[in-house]
Amino acid sequence: MPEIQIKDRHLQVAVGSNLLDVLRQADLPINWSCRAGHCHSCLVQSLKPADLGGAQLGLSAQQQADGWLLACQCRVEQDLQLHLHDPASDGLPATLERFEQLPGNVIRLLLRPARAIRYQAGQHAVIWLTRQLARTFSLASLPGEPLLEFHLQDRENSAFCSALRDLPLGSTCHLGAPSGHLTYDPAWHDQPLLLLASGTGLAPLQAIARSALAAQHNAPIQLWHWQADGTPCYLQSALEQLADQHPQLRLQLRPRSELDADLRRLRSPGRGAQALICGSPAFVERLRKPLFMAGLPGRQVLDEAFLSRNT
Repeated sequence: MPEIQIKDRHLQVAVGSNLLDVLRQADLPINWSCRAGHCHSCLVQSLKPADLGGAQLGLSAQQQADGWLLACQCRVEQDLQLHLHDPASDGLPATLERFEQLPGNVIRLLLRPARAIRYQAGQHAVIWLTRQLARTFSLASLPGEPLLEFHLQDRENSAFCSALRDLPLGSTCHLGAPSGHLTYDPAWHDQPLLLLASGTGLAPLQAIARSALAAQHNAPIQLWHWQADGTPCYLQSALEQLADQHPQLRLQLRPRSELDADLRRLRSPGRGAQALICGSPAFVERLRKPLFMAGLPGRQVLDEAFLSRNT
């Protein structure tokens, strides 16, 4: 049976066991959220060389070189010596600068990192409030801006949002390394963009739109957002100002009840168009066939879906 060593703890586990389940059953301090390898909140570090395979997919080259892995994606097939992620020593400190309530039960969170971090518009990062309470959110800000902005859906019974509301301004949290493939490619300079978001999936896509416009994107950009009925798009005013400044940006801010009708009339905005989607897994899956029928093959579609804990 493989043995897992964590400091002075030694765990004997069955071959093929899921590492996240093992650590949780041993009552060790491990965070988790999506269990799908997307959120990067269940990081652990292998202190000895090991064949980590798919447990490192999606991590940066530096993280992989340093032995970090995703516990939820790791099947234990060999002895492991591990270090559990400690936000205070392994993460980047950030100060809680501002906390605002937006329409649609959306929280705008602004953090000031202790030092500048490198990321691309549209990527995401883990925010640790404590060693055992962390969630992953897309960055709504642009590289070079002094504050990092995140948009959080304020869900009922959310342990993260509840803890966040209890923190006074000036409190310190910790950040993980930004990651994610939903970003703007400068090679798309002359290709139309179709950006489709539901809920706070708007956060990375509006950042991508702003990044493209700042890079003098030379083709039309359509930004679609579906919000709960009876609630305006939580960024409506800011987006309308942006569209006024950039005529090539066309907004479609729609109620969620119109999603099916909107998808039936969806058309490619032009030859070589790139579509980027962000929202729940159900939303992303719902758009695949309409996009194909609109003339957008899979190679011209990028998507990011987040499976989130409800608590």
